[in-house]
Amino acid sequence: MKSYSRLEGFSILELLIVVSMIGIITSIAIPQLGGLLPSSKDVLARDFVENLNGSLKKHNQSNYKIKHPKNDSFAGDEIQIVRTLQWRDGEAPSPGSPYMRQDWHPVVSSDVSEYRIKWNGYSFELIYPSSQGIGIRLSLDGSDYGLNYEFKKGYKPVGK
Repeated sequence: MKSYSRLEGFSILELLIVVSMIGIITSIAIPQLGGLLPSSKDVLARDFVENLNGSLKKHNQSNYKIKHPKNDSFAGDEIQIVRTLQWRDGEAPSPGSPYMRQDWHPVVSSDVSEYRIKWNGYSFELIYPSSQGIGIRLSLDGSDYGLNYEFKKGYKPVGK
């Protein structure tokens, strides 16, 4: 006659205890991790401004120092300077130009819930969310990238 041995395994009570322990640990850990996203956005925003100022420095070393007054009531000056950094003269290109990606399409914003970039007369500065000011909206999701910007014939860079 065959004898059947009892299968070993976890009881339903043991499984319930483990699942509830995982739930308790998760409920403690998730709020702690929630604070990481805003700080990572700060790092990305600061890094973007540093790269933008690096492009400005390369332009200033290869061509001329951009001298353009700041205008805190209008963000067109920021876009004009970005376009100058994106431009490459087809007839007499400067070494290293364009100094930044031509597929970035900045948009002006004064929304206090967004990161923005403003021109201070010499370099770019970051405006953090909840701070007042108008500047170029910094989108961290890549929605402000597309096809290369097409410069019109006879384009004149700013800041000379």
